[in-house]
Amino acid sequence: MFIKAAILGFVIVAASALPSPAADVWYEDNNLGKGGVSMPTDFVEKFRQPESFSEATKYIRVYMVRAQVMEAMDDQFLTTSFNQYLKGNSIKLAIDAGGATWAQAGARGKVATNELGLLKRLQGLGVKVDYISLQSVLSKPLIKDGEERDYPMSMRIEDIVKYSKAIRAIYPQVEIGIIDALPSHGKDYQQPYRQLKNALTREGIELSYIHLDMPFELIKEQHHGITWQRVREVERYVEDELRVKFGLLATSSKGGHNSSKAYHHAVMAALMCYSGADGTPHDFIIASWFSYPEKTIPETATGDDYPTMRTVKEFGRQLDRIEKNGARSVFAGQSSWAAMCER
Repeated sequence: MFIKAAILGFVIVAASALPSPAADVWYEDNNLGKGGVSMPTDFVEKFRQPESFSEATKYIRVYMVRAQVMEAMDDQFLTTSFNQYLKGNSIKLAIDAGGATWAQAGARGKVATNELGLLKRLQGLGVKVDYISLQSVLSKPLIKDGEERDYPMSMRIEDIVKYSKAIRAIYPQVEIGIIDALPSHGKDYQQPYRQLKNALTREGIELSYIHLDMPFELIKEQHHGITWQRVREVERYVEDELRVKFGLLATSSKGGHNSSKAYHHAVMAALMCYSGADGTPHDFIIASWFSYPEKTIPETATGDDYPTMRTVKEFGRQLDRIEKNGARSVFAGQSSWAAMCER
């Protein structure tokens, strides 16, 4: 395990007060496109040097961690470094979980068992878990022997309900939401979202949020006819019709496969383009599962060096400017918005 037996010095950097931006910023470390417990090489070092991303810290409202990565953290790191960082800076914790995805397929039940064991461990250590984000649970295709297999929406929803009940038995107050890509795939989302909300409601569980996984270039290049206004329609349906919080992942597959600089500029463009299209999400989620960015610190990097905390810092600053002056203030005019945001 990548953190086992690590001896870390830690200094809490308390966040000074900032004006509350229009949207909350969620952050998740890159897994470098490798899955499992892969993390940026400076993940541990980051918590040894909290001053190296102190301004970015002020903007992070929720720190999201993949369940497998959390499982790899030893108790010492969890309690004396990571959890102290969260508590010292009033940052909430979200677990990016896969236990409800294809839970009835083959040996997938083991994933849920492991994640529930993790939650019990965290509870025993006094770590507060505020959110559980169910990863791609409605939209991820089931691939077996190189072929896509049918996994009906009814079974997906059944899996979510069962898993959510098990989660609530451990953390009764945790908020449960989904990360979803149905609109990104050009598929109907309204009926599945409503069916899920209703199924959870029947069990006394609230669907707290829906975070849309739609990389920047899918919208800019209008894959499946997707436009910024179509994303806005998803937001309106989720928030106005379902009364569920809506979030948009600020990420880029193309940038993430190219360079940290390309990723940074695409993430910033996602913020400006969606804000310029009158998007008002409750959350923006900065995340990557690509080759880049390779490192997280320092936030003070210059030139073509773009660690993710530099991106978080500049993203937060831009969000503040948009909140203060309006989205259109960051563009010279409609033509410049179109040049950045449309193909």
